[in-house]
Order: sequence, then C-alpha cells, then structure tokens
Amino acid sequence: MAEIILHPQHPDYCKECVYHDDKNGACMSKDYAQNSYKVVCVWHYCKYKRKREV
Repeated sequence: MAEIILHPQHPDYCKECVYHDDKNGACMSKDYAQNSYKVVCVWHYCKYKRKREV
C-alpha cells in the first residue's frame, strides 16, 4: 500500500510534522523560523519538515 503524501497547500500539511506544536499551531523548527519567507514564497514547500511517525 502506498503512503499518502500531503500537498503543501493541504490544511493538514504542517500537522503531520514533528515540529508542529499542537497547543498553539506554530512551527518549532529554528530553521523554518529563519527561512519562513523562502519556505512560503520561494520554495512553496517546507524542506525542514520531518514526518511524524504514527
């Protein structure tokens, strides 16, 4: 069975990441915080995302 990979525009894209803070919905990755403009406006995906193991 294939793994479903969410598209970056999907509302749950960040929720499956290990850096996602469930309490306030923010990203806890320092790399993301430093490069948020590139992630959102240039790359259109997060290369710092690490998928949460279920």
